[in-house]
Amino acid sequence: MAARSPITCHVLDSSRGHPGRNVPVKLEILNTAANNTWGGLATGLTDSDGRVGALLDPSHQLVAGIYRMTFQTSDYWASVGVTAYFHPYVQIIFEVAPGAEKQHYHIPLLLSPYSYTTYRGS
Repeated sequence: MAARSPITCHVLDSSRGHPGRNVPVKLEILNTAANNTWGGLATGLTDSDGRVGALLDPSHQLVAGIYRMTFQTSDYWASVGVTAYFHPYVQIIFEVAPGAEKQHYHIPLLLSPYSYTTYRGS
């Protein structure tokens, strides 16, 4: 198996049945030592299949902590001509537990103009 980013994501526009292409994505980690501020780790743009597979370098070692992935959904909706939507962006906050730093984390986002859902993918 080829080395991959320890955190990946995927956007599916469930209202249209298509991948969410060209969605800007930002990954951050909560810095509890600095008054609970978010520190940037990576940014990316979903590809034609709605995925960001190279968000972090495969050699990047995750640390236990709280992470936040932000999907700039307003940019996506504008690109597909949707003018009425509820969420201009979606933030998914998840934890890498102590002892689980070597696991892979895949963050799928199933998106429609008025709702979204997520789960821990594989």
